[in-house]
Amino acid sequence: MKKYHFIFFLLLIQFTFAAFATKPFRFALFSDTHISPTNSHPTEDLQHAVNDVNSLKNIDFVLVSGDVSNLGDTVSLKIARKLLQNLKMPYYVIPGNHDIKWNEPNAGNFKKIFRDDKFIFGHNGFEFIGFTTAPLTKSSNGIILQTDIDWMKKVLEKTGKSKPVFVVTHYPLLPGDVDNGKDMIDVLQKFNVKAVLNGHYHRNVLLNYDGIPGIVNRSTLRGNNAIGGYSLYTISDSIIVSEKRIGQPEEVWLALPLELNK
Repeated sequence: MKKYHFIFFLLLIQFTFAAFATKPFRFALFSDTHISPTNSHPTEDLQHAVNDVNSLKNIDFVLVSGDVSNLGDTVSLKIARKLLQNLKMPYYVIPGNHDIKWNEPNAGNFKKIFRDDKFIFGHNGFEFIGFTTAPLTKSSNGIILQTDIDWMKKVLEKTGKSKPVFVVTHYPLLPGDVDNGKDMIDVLQKFNVKAVLNGHYHRNVLLNYDGIPGIVNRSTLRGNNAIGGYSLYTISDSIIVSEKRIGQPEEVWLALPLELNK
């Protein structure tokens, strides 16, 4: 009888390891930095965020989820790039509606300065994919280009249905934010997408995209407060999201179970 108990115990250990066999890791997320050549506060807030992240241990990379600049101008985007290049770890950036409006002449500035408006990379068994949501004009909702929806399909098909994926974009994929967000959600639901990480709202919010968690993150801007901040993610058998105010301890505001065997 003891022999069977021991075998069961070994099988339980093996199942648990298979289900959660990932090395825990951490990353930071900056959003809505809104760098402007006429306002020094956003630049100061981003510099403080960069310095703060650099002072932490075990931060593997930084995601930047759009509205890097306030007007999409080359001066602001270059200031942001220079500040982000001071990070001690890699960073991955996508534009937001303030950076790109599809029908305006400066729509190409972001790609010229940051080399692309999408990203894809792997880390500790996860895939991270960022893409652009942007309006046609200043007053319109965001849209996702059909070419980007097709690109996402190809990327996810290559990634496969078992590999866990985090998706990053600026707008939340909701009606009223992105007109064709449901088209992208329909694609994401066919794969192992664990969460979609967004900005745009300048505050921490948990959304639901037909069963896929949508995690909206605070801005780096100080707003009416004395200091700004950013988000910290810890990935293990859970997705733990903390708000990190500059120079202060992080405060967990969200914890979601992460089932890696699905």
